[in-house]
Amino acid sequence: MKLSPRAELKAKKQAYVQDEIVAAAAKLFAERGYRAVTIDDIGSSLDYTKSVVYYYFNSKNEILWQIFQRIYDSYFESIQEIRARNLPPAEAMRMIIRKHALNVMERREWTAIYFREESELNDQQRREIAKKKRQYDAMIEEVYEAGMEAGVFRRMPKHIAVSGLLGMCNWLYVWYKEQGAFSAEEIADYCVNLLANGYLTKG
Repeated sequence: MKLSPRAELKAKKQAYVQDEIVAAAAKLFAERGYRAVTIDDIGSSLDYTKSVVYYYFNSKNEILWQIFQRIYDSYFESIQEIRARNLPPAEAMRMIIRKHALNVMERREWTAIYFREESELNDQQRREIAKKKRQYDAMIEEVYEAGMEAGVFRRMPKHIAVSGLLGMCNWLYVWYKEQGAFSAEEIADYCVNLLANGYLTKG
């Protein structure tokens, strides 16, 4: 059912404020750690009262869960866009690695939360995140398997290959700096080149 203009405007405003709250919380969680941040802190960072935050989210855990869900939403969107192009395995894998590296660097605070704060999720949420990770990895493993079948990728257990590829990219959040000597795009290109061609010169 189509929303009335008034209802549509309200929905857009609600989504905007929710995005603001999640972004502010992510910054604070990354800086101080999840347990050290209160709903008051999140509201104050936006000049909102605590009651405003509670109007949009029932708890701090719900905000944290939104961060985890949105991380995987962006990852799945990237993979699906690449897979929809039906590229040769080598080209598809290069794009996957580059996009994953960029996601890690461009959302560095979110990535830090993902690796540091999973223990703060409840049991059901952790199971859901584990399921999403398996699904994400499986889509990349399909590309690697296709590359092995085509004779362009080295034969090895695909899980080990993909875990190694993503593992290198995942740690970019630890040392990447926005004001550093290299841009995120340059670093992502170096990662693709290193992972695809190794570190030895020819001969």
